[in-house]
Amino acid sequence: MNYTFSVFRSGLIAFGVVALLLLGSRSVADGNPRSLSSPAAARVGREFKLKARHEVTLKGEGLRIRFAEVKEDSRCPADVKCVWAGTAKVRVEVSYRGRGRKSLTLSLLNNSAPVDYRNYKISLVGLSPYPRSDKKIAPRDYEATLLVNRN
Repeated sequence: MNYTFSVFRSGLIAFGVVALLLLGSRSVADGNPRSLSSPAAARVGREFKLKARHEVTLKGEGLRIRFAEVKEDSRCPADVKCVWAGTAKVRVEVSYRGRGRKSLTLSLLNNSAPVDYRNYKISLVGLSPYPRSDKKIAPRDYEATLLVNRN
């Protein structure tokens, strides 16, 4: 009798662990902006990474940034020699305290100038993964490195 209860309890615990793992992975797969991969320490003046289809509110600020999509990725693949290095452009959606939502295009071309939004300057510093000629990058696999400074 005690053995049966122990097996039942172990099965119940295993079911609970699996259910929690499935719920956690579901929010990441669905592109839930509040998923576990959102950066916790995004701050003005510090570079931070943001996964595609995720968003972050900068610590101590009312500025929210959502990485909406990669508009262009013409960077020369790492395993190819190119005449031109190429560029990458991403679209982010920004808002301040939940208002004034605006779509901005950020670029990596020749250290492009930051884009102004309210009293902030927003820059795309990097985009990963870096392209290869033999592998297509899925839109959800991109991660932008951003930098936000005050004007």
